Formats: sequence, structure tokens, C-alpha cells
Amino acid sequence: MGKAFISKNNPFNEDPADSEHFSYSYLLPKYWLSWILILLSFPLAYLPKIIRSSLGSILGKMLFQINTSKKEIIRINLKKTFKNLSDDDIEIYSHKFFKYLGHIYLCLPLLWWRSDTYLQTIIHKDGTQQVNDILNNNQSVILLAPHTLSLDFGGRALSQYNLLSIYKPFKNKLMNWFIGKSRSKSSDKVIVYPRHGGSIKKIIKKMRKPSVLYLLADEDISRDDSVFCDFFDTKKAVLKSISKLSRLTNAKVLPCVCNYNLDSQDFYFKIFPSIENFPSENIVDDCLKINRVLETQILEDKLQYMWTLRIYKHQPDSTDIYKI
Repeated sequence: MGKAFISKNNPFNEDPADSEHFSYSYLLPKYWLSWILILLSFPLAYLPKIIRSSLGSILGKMLFQINTSKKEIIRINLKKTFKNLSDDDIEIYSHKFFKYLGHIYLCLPLLWWRSDTYLQTIIHKDGTQQVNDILNNNQSVILLAPHTLSLDFGGRALSQYNLLSIYKPFKNKLMNWFIGKSRSKSSDKVIVYPRHGGSIKKIIKKMRKPSVLYLLADEDISRDDSVFCDFFDTKKAVLKSISKLSRLTNAKVLPCVCNYNLDSQDFYFKIFPSIENFPSENIVDDCLKINRVLETQILEDKLQYMWTLRIYKHQPDSTDIYKI
């Protein structure tokens, strides 16, 4: 199930010794390929931008050619989301999506190896004053983020804050530990909890002290805890728990999004104004507002949304649109 990643400087009175730790079992032969990939990632983190960008474009073309199953999921998602897109449009969108994906794959080592000081120079932020104002008012903040390709850089943009977040553990335990450590650098003030029921209770308790929760809540996880609401040209399940969490923590909910600029090879993290009258007394209205927010976030650059996710996993009629 995995443990939390607890940074050395976390302000939540949690002992870093209780964090996920390195295990000598990671030296076993089954992890040797992972170690090779980790070692190869180090020089990528120090390549000049222009070289990394060129390699990212080449990698994107290769991924487009070989990843047929992901292309089919993208096609299904785009066709359902934007009814007016032609097959040719979807092919063009898919090609551009994989170009971004290739670039982001080669940028990820920056998060693993470079210092927070350096990373802040390549992440440009807009709207953080809103967060400061809310925290100064002795309230917590929920930053509601979509699954864009650059979502990890969005989390890194928030390193100055008393930060809480949730991660989905990797099946590969070595990679889970290695990537988790990069999300909780020694200079950070963060706890990143694994995604399971007990984590939410701990987060609610922590948010009694003004803090920031970086929350990714656009996945289609549970039919039982969801409401189907309008989303672009279709309907999408939205988690009720977002509204409930805001109510329980008395936190302001601010949408945010992080995207990558192909020209500058930098990242842009934008925070939108807080969702008005949220939470309300009507859970359906709250869920509809969240879908409206997600639409706005995606339209910042819809090519960079993670269309490879099964965002329509649950359907009102229980059909499986991804049965390929």
C-alpha cells in the first residue's frame, strides 16, 4: 500500500523516520533494469535545453508510432468529449499530444536530480498571491489540479508552502521510493500520502493548521461516490468527495493548472480565482461547478491534458467504452 513521503522540514509534527525508506531488497536483480534507467536519467537532467528539446521531439514521434493502445484511448476520449472533431483532427491532436509527452518524459529527470532552487527558475507562477491571502486569513487552501502532463511540476511550484498531497503508489517499489523522494526534497515542507482511505482523515486533521492541499481530482475512480454532470459535449462522473473535503476543512478551493511551453522549454503554473459559493447545499451543483472548472483548465491547452487516462471509466448505463 505504501507509506507517506515526509520531508525533513515538514511543519506538521510528523517524524521523517516514519516516511517511505530505501530497502536493500531494491538491490535484487529484478530491479537492475530500473537502476539502469535511473542512472541514465542523471545526464538527461543536465543536458542543455535545446538538446533535450530535440530528443523530446524524436521520442514523441517514436511513442506515436508504437503506442497504438494509448492512441485508441485518446481517440475515444476526444471523440466523446468534442463531438465536432473529425478523424483527421483527432489524428493531428494525437500527434501533437505525443510530442508533448516525449518532451515531458525527458524533463522528468529535472525533478529527480536538480535542486528546488533551480527548478523554481524554470517554473513561472501566476496567481500565488491568492494563496498567500487565504493562508494569512488563517484558512487552508485546496488547489484543484487536472491531470496535465506537467502535473508534477505543478506540485514543485508549491514548494514554499506547508504542503499536503496524495500519490498513487507505483507497482515498482524502487521507482515508487525514488520518485517519491523527489516530491519531498529536504528543503520542502510537505507530506505526500499514498492514496487510500486513511490518508484523507490524516489530511483533514492536518488542514486545521493553514496549509495547502494539491489535489488531483479529475479521475473517474468511484461510481458510488460520484455524480454524472455535463462536461463539454458529454457527461462525466465527478467525485462528491471534493465538496465534502472543502466543507470539512473550511478550505477555499482554487483551480490551478501547469503546462509546458515548447518554445522556451519552461513550465507555467496558473492559479485561478476560488470557486464561488463552494461548497453549497447542493452536491449536484457543486459537482457541476467542478466539471466547469475542469473545462476551463483543459482549454488552457487541451493538447496537454492527459487524454490517455480512462476518464470515462464509469458510464450512466454501465457500459465500458474502452473495451478495445
